Amino acid sequence: MTASSEDIKAPDCGGGKPLGRVDLVGLDRADDLAPGVLAILREAELIAGPPRWMSELEGFPARKLELTGGLDPWLRELERESRTRPCVALASGDPNFYGLAKRLMAVVPPERTFIHPSTTTVQKAFARLKTTWAGAEVESLHGRDGWRALYSAVFRAGRAHSAGSVAVYTDPANSPDLVARRLIGRGCAGAWTMAVFENLDSPGEKASELSLEEAAGGAFAPLNLVVLRRAKPFRPLTLGAPEGAYEHEQGLITKSEIRAAALGAMRLEGAETFWDIGCGSGSVSLEAGLLLPRGAVWAVEREPGRALQAGRNRAAYGCAHVEILQGEALDLIPGLPDPDRVFIGGSGKDLEEVAAAARKRLSPGGVITASVVTHASLGGAVRALSGPSGPPAVLQLSCARSRELSGSFYFTPLNQVYLVTASF
Repeated sequence: MTASSEDIKAPDCGGGKPLGRVDLVGLDRADDLAPGVLAILREAELIAGPPRWMSELEGFPARKLELTGGLDPWLRELERESRTRPCVALASGDPNFYGLAKRLMAVVPPERTFIHPSTTTVQKAFARLKTTWAGAEVESLHGRDGWRALYSAVFRAGRAHSAGSVAVYTDPANSPDLVARRLIGRGCAGAWTMAVFENLDSPGEKASELSLEEAAGGAFAPLNLVVLRRAKPFRPLTLGAPEGAYEHEQGLITKSEIRAAALGAMRLEGAETFWDIGCGSGSVSLEAGLLLPRGAVWAVEREPGRALQAGRNRAAYGCAHVEILQGEALDLIPGLPDPDRVFIGGSGKDLEEVAAAARKRLSPGGVITASVVTHASLGGAVRALSGPSGPPAVLQLSCARSRELSGSFYFTPLNQVYLVTASF
């Protein structure tokens, strides 16, 4: 039998006041409190929250516990106080939506936590934009390192079938101007506009619609929300796109058939961290990004000109979650996040050393695939990717493409390629 909310009761001290219970109240406007919220606040003996809410609730007799230092000590004190007196914790909007609820329930068990949501800042922002937020991506940089998640959200929102908007919770360290500069650095200039909502529902409320370049040079109030909106469509990105879909040095690109086979062999599930070593024009990186809408792609290229080409291809397809690094792979690998999947498409004489370095960093159950052409490179890849369970799997790919000839056709063969794949 499943208990309803009415069946869950907080302990009682005998005098009718519940103990052990914390009511987590999402506030909208302190001067327009709903009757239910007013009743909760009047019955509380302790109200805990950030200073901006405390200053507006001076008329309530409860003792105030301001959040002025670290969150964890504040939560622990709130939990201790709740054992002997009815307590209320305050948050903005819906505490379950990038809010306090998860952190609170790590200290106060869910059966002793009662959540009363209000309107979120995202709802208010889209109401002022007078457009739906159904299907919009929402990410938070507030008090967290959420840049990788934001870049993935920008990629998803850039697809033709998406709502084309991303709401971003910011904080003073991760401000709208920094968001704009970061996105410009990924080739997003001209592709997105930024609406910044400052001090919503406060006397100093302000809304601005800006280009990324304008936002990058701006200054904003500490309390704000950003909404990114797609300004132009990106090129459609497909798995195994023809070589002509990418800017590249003539002939120096992984052929479409090889790309499709290699990415298939790597069993991408959608959220992995992917390394592309020797990315060239970035074709494998971008198509890996297509299959990793909630993942991160790190592309490494030795040649400066090719790295620039990869950057231009990234901008054309809106793949903000693809990170492009120029330099020697062995120099850059120590600074990369641990990978779940590694594709080695161009490492030359360093193939075995690069593969060994990747193996040391690979997450358990991860996959490495090397694409090689010569028999010497094949032998090196097999040695590097052999493990306790035996040698890697080797797929020999021999492809030919049809060409028209006098009303009929003939086949032109492509260079033979070996895909060497191992899981560790």
